[in-house]
Amino acid sequence: MLKKLFKEEWKRFFPAPTVTLIILTVLTLAVMGTFMTSFWDDGDNIFVEILAFFSILAYIFSLAAFSFCITLCTAIRFYKNFFTDEGYLMFTLPVKTSELLLSKLLVAVLWRLISILFIWLSIVGIASVAVSRLSDTGIVQFFREFTDLFRELFSLGYLTIPLPVLFLWIALFAICEQIFSILFIYTCICLGQLWGRHKIGGAIISYFVLRFIFRLFRQLFTLPLSEIFSIPQMEYISFGSWLVFLPVSLLVMGALCLGLYCTCNYIMTKKLNLD
Repeated sequence: MLKKLFKEEWKRFFPAPTVTLIILTVLTLAVMGTFMTSFWDDGDNIFVEILAFFSILAYIFSLAAFSFCITLCTAIRFYKNFFTDEGYLMFTLPVKTSELLLSKLLVAVLWRLISILFIWLSIVGIASVAVSRLSDTGIVQFFREFTDLFRELFSLGYLTIPLPVLFLWIALFAICEQIFSILFIYTCICLGQLWGRHKIGGAIISYFVLRFIFRLFRQLFTLPLSEIFSIPQMEYISFGSWLVFLPVSLLVMGALCLGLYCTCNYIMTKKLNLD
């Protein structure tokens, strides 16, 4: 049943993000095309400068719009499906509340990861073409120097952990971060519907209160680590210290995600208010 819920949610979710994705792709190709021509050579022309300014502005706006569109769709679909008149239909389906919640979470997370991938590819693509076009350094040499930077960090003792382990941690932590941000939105909406007739206002207040609490928690958690992992002391950090820090940070993030998920599931199961 979860598979059917996922397919249905994907069909309802994808139109708006797909449109913004197409716009981002077109603008990316357009900006890359300008670097492949002599467009930037005539830098003294005022019309070229104005066109270049608005092109870059439109591209930056498309990056923000793509990310914002997914966040907006995530919040609207969750609220509309569960806490409006559609909720009477959703909660009469012969499925568990946890499955309803999980199907929406999986679709939202997948689109978040898609947005990160496409934004990264877009920026890297434009940067690669720009470097090869506007500088004497070729793109191959550019990435070679970038790789040499990591080697230098290793030689100076700043990185004592293998790159595959570091990249794996970054990937897992990024996924957990996306899950957390989506569940954070869901939790705020769930808490907001407890406010009776002021559900949206309650969700907004819950957002700022929870944001303050989690920021305070993050500061308390990272403050000791910032002292230990400060640059002057980096040479004293062993490989074992990294192996302790990386899984602990993932466990903390995973625990936060689990806590938010359980909170949403509990409210939607025990404290549902569709009035």
